[in-house]
Amino acid sequence: MKTGIYGKRGGFLKGLFAFPAAALALWLVLALPMGARADQLSPYYTDLGQFNYARFLMDEGDYRAAAKEFSRLIESFPASPLISEAQFKMGESYLYSGRYAEAETQFRLFISNFQDSPFSVVAEVKIQEARERGKKYIPQPLPERLREMRPGLRAVQVMFFEGRTYAEVESEIKALKSSGVDTVILRVFHNRGDRFYPVAKQGADRGVYFKTLNAPVVDDILPNVLEIAHRNGIKVFAWMTTRYADYGIEGQSACASYDLSERKYGICKGLDLFSDDAVKRLEALYSDLAAYDIDGVLFQDDLVLRHNEGFGKAAMAAFSRDTGMTLDPESLYVRGAIAGQVHYTKLFWKWSSWKNRRLVAIAERLMHTVKRKRPEAMFAINLMYESVTNPPYALAWLSQDINEALNADFDYYSIMAYHRQMGQELQKDGLEIRDMIARMVADAANTIGEPRRVLMKVQTIDWKTGAPLENDEVVDLIREIKGVRDVSVAIVPYRGGFPFGALSGGVASLD
Repeated sequence: MKTGIYGKRGGFLKGLFAFPAAALALWLVLALPMGARADQLSPYYTDLGQFNYARFLMDEGDYRAAAKEFSRLIESFPASPLISEAQFKMGESYLYSGRYAEAETQFRLFISNFQDSPFSVVAEVKIQEARERGKKYIPQPLPERLREMRPGLRAVQVMFFEGRTYAEVESEIKALKSSGVDTVILRVFHNRGDRFYPVAKQGADRGVYFKTLNAPVVDDILPNVLEIAHRNGIKVFAWMTTRYADYGIEGQSACASYDLSERKYGICKGLDLFSDDAVKRLEALYSDLAAYDIDGVLFQDDLVLRHNEGFGKAAMAAFSRDTGMTLDPESLYVRGAIAGQVHYTKLFWKWSSWKNRRLVAIAERLMHTVKRKRPEAMFAINLMYESVTNPPYALAWLSQDINEALNADFDYYSIMAYHRQMGQELQKDGLEIRDMIARMVADAANTIGEPRRVLMKVQTIDWKTGAPLENDEVVDLIREIKGVRDVSVAIVPYRGGFPFGALSGGVASLD
């Protein structure tokens, strides 16, 4: 979540609503969370692009994911001329992934739907192959690491506490504890335009809230907040930025983007994450953070690269070194007949997957940096809701892939299930979104293996207006989430007066 959404200095929503309505609306729209906005992505989400993504997964040997993505193509583009090939490839994907009953079903559907296809005879052969393989098949158990237990979290994500003194902050923390909250996810970075912690002595206008020589320091509030929280039995996860932690060196990034309409390169915001110097700077910053008695870290949602970002010299050289291919932006996209429409090529998906592996590797490096000083620290990574509901969106638009993140074995996978944002972006009503979130909970729990390692994040304010949501609306959603699986839940953002007791129950804690 972007951090400018709560206004500048002053009281919590008081200062926010002091802005003129038009200016406030524009400011909040620009500061929306980083999920893929539907109106931005729709020209790029095409049947050919989706087909190429599924074929890419097959080529990579990820047959289970490929089957799901061929199915998604059929559901999303029912009039596409690629449907017949997609259905046949879906059957093959099921076959090669060991899901023989599903394979037989898909090949039978293919024969029924496309009787005149020359591949109908091949489908008959595939049906026999699926039957023979199914007789010998022994299901494989879920990898042990994905079934490892973690404590369930009842968390609040804190943009800032409202208290102007540490005594007042302690009162807020005590109230959270008495409501059953066990974890505070505390913002320890500050971007220009963010609200300052009222308790902080304002130093730099951007930077971090802990001592370091690797970034400007706003104020070192972390020791006091940690001491208060731990004394009251509350764990503290440091909510920390990554790519946008270019405090003090703004404008020096070598990260490059490509403007598809202008066909020219530009500069990305933040650090060039393909530069070893930039990553070493991040490691030094995280090492300083690890000097504090934190219980964990939540990586901010800026650990992403958009579909037209990652064309700097370091990135292009690394891609060529790793794949033997030259990276030319125009080879990643096929321009459609409709103005502004772009189809993603198979090379695009290879590049996006490669970028994602780089981002996950950086997160792992930062995790190991912290663990050298804090071996018991736990880690959560922010994932857009599309990572669960529509993986091609997530991989294409932001270079996110939940399956690759699983390989890094983070402790928690933080799904930003912001229902109002989802409704606005997907143009669905509240009931449809609630059903979608319920499916997200089940799918994420099944994918990750241990439900308590799924951290579902629920919004408490409207990102567009800044207005608090009705408590009942949020509480009902939390109850629905808990009714699906015993997952961890976080309220975003913390605000005084919310009935945090709704987080209690349904999430078991481990001693």
